[in-house]
Amino acid sequence: MQQVIRRCAWGWVFLALGACQVSSGVAPAPSRPRTVLAAGAISRADQAEAARLMRSAEASFAAEEYLEVLRSTDEVTRRYPAADVSGDALLLNARAELALGSGERADAAAERYVELLPPGDARATAVRLLQVEALERSPALQLDRLLRIDAGATPEEIASAVPLARAAADAVTPEELGAVLAGAPGTGPLAPIAQARHAVNLLERGDAGSATRFASAAIEGGAAPPERALAEGVLRGELPPERRRARPVSIATVLPMGGPPALAEFAQLVGEGVEVAAATVLGDDYQVTVVPYDDLGDPLTAAGFVAQLETEAVAGVVGFLEDEALVAAGRSRQSALPIVSPTARSAAEAGEGVYSLEGADPEAARTVARYAASRALQRVALLYPETPTAVEEADAFEAEAERFGVQIVGHFPYPPLATFFEEQIIGAQDALRALEIAALGLAPEDTLRVEMLEPVGLFVPIPPEDVEYLAPQLAHFALDTLAIEVMGTSGWTDPQVLASLDRLYLDGVVATAPAGAGPNSPGQQRFREAYERHFQRTLVSSTPAIGYDATLLLLEALRAGRPAPADMRAAFQGLSDIEGATGIFSVTDDRVVRRTDLVRIENRRTIPITY
Repeated sequence: MQQVIRRCAWGWVFLALGACQVSSGVAPAPSRPRTVLAAGAISRADQAEAARLMRSAEASFAAEEYLEVLRSTDEVTRRYPAADVSGDALLLNARAELALGSGERADAAAERYVELLPPGDARATAVRLLQVEALERSPALQLDRLLRIDAGATPEEIASAVPLARAAADAVTPEELGAVLAGAPGTGPLAPIAQARHAVNLLERGDAGSATRFASAAIEGGAAPPERALAEGVLRGELPPERRRARPVSIATVLPMGGPPALAEFAQLVGEGVEVAAATVLGDDYQVTVVPYDDLGDPLTAAGFVAQLETEAVAGVVGFLEDEALVAAGRSRQSALPIVSPTARSAAEAGEGVYSLEGADPEAARTVARYAASRALQRVALLYPETPTAVEEADAFEAEAERFGVQIVGHFPYPPLATFFEEQIIGAQDALRALEIAALGLAPEDTLRVEMLEPVGLFVPIPPEDVEYLAPQLAHFALDTLAIEVMGTSGWTDPQVLASLDRLYLDGVVATAPAGAGPNSPGQQRFREAYERHFQRTLVSSTPAIGYDATLLLLEALRAGRPAPADMRAAFQGLSDIEGATGIFSVTDDRVVRRTDLVRIENRRTIPITY
């Protein structure tokens, strides 16, 4: 045995291959089938000459005369490729190249040898380990060769290869690791080592979908405890502790800080909310930088910033407070740069990847329609401004109401920014009651027998600024004396509306109200504490909360990392029940929606309704 070890410096490889020639006269152990470089006939004389050259090469290897080894093995592989020792000569050539420090040539010769072996051949693992030794200066190539070790490896070989694979996988960059996995088989016994690490890299970058696929593949491939823990953490959306360092993220604001005084003051307060969110929402895992831009209240200036923002590669933008600015900015983008507006109502017109806290809420309108059906309202008229938001809510109400058998007797739209609504109110009143009152023989002013009238309603999906003008006129035309129930959406329950409008104009109105938006809600309390801790002063305005919530949604979409721009839409679509200062938000069908409750307004308070 000592003679064998002395003559075969890489005896553990050669014994595995059955190729070491023992000159002691002891019969060799049974060997595996020979590998040959080329199929074909060969004369007995050539076979004998090839065997002689191979014996000479082995003797030279034992004597550490590696250049002579190369000369003899080159002659065998070149002149006698069909000889039954040609494969052995190629492998010995690789070992000699390795001994001489020619790693690339050693790897190439070894790779050529492996290609001669059938899949699953047990000899391949030892050769792969030879390649790993030859490629010590290239961890990526080492990892590639290790990932090509297949099921033919013995447990002992795998045990020796595992630490090599871990070291190589830890030494490459995330990009190199991804490239190696893309080119190597994903089914070998060492594949989970690379797959689990790649899953962590993908999760850190924000590609949660791909991270999950690689983590699942690692577990299914039999990942050992260290890698299994990494993969299971990825499936939970968690990075390992050593990777939880503060990662830089830049977002931008585009606000009219230099606009008209009232707008500038409003923008300043919105910006305060953005600042609080950037400092607190993602915690210590991220270092969020806010890059401010001042659009001076000019939509063209606002849109002009978009190209600059795209080249600066910010993760997203909060701002564009007015509809015209938001639409112009959204349509001027060349990429999927996400934009979140705290106030504009035209996100749907601005393009994919543009979101707003305001805008149409079709589900809220459908909720009110179901309430109308539960009240057995016989007829409902619709009164609303001619804006995309109101029209969408009116259409959603109508479709749901008709599904439950509630009759819609008329649409009464009015121009945006209107302040007088007599024509629309009288039209709705007549559509709801004129024929019925005439049939009963009642005079229009006769309210003594109103109990005889059928239950009817008026659905008024209007923004808060319209409630100030329209609600008093509804009272003036005495819809309540005709038992016409007024219903609306969340514009009616806006905190400023409830605080400033006479309660006589609001009492009895049924509408929707954002859930989790009260002063004692967890989200509001959390924001207040964060604001006062950050600025070291008391929060006195409700406006910063909307800047906070818009930024909250953007940062929550980035929480698992920074997705590629093309993946940001999926990241937003995954947002559900995000508890902010002004409500509980989800993203559904590319729009931000608040969870709402159905309420009745009484004495400036909202009383929940169950039906």
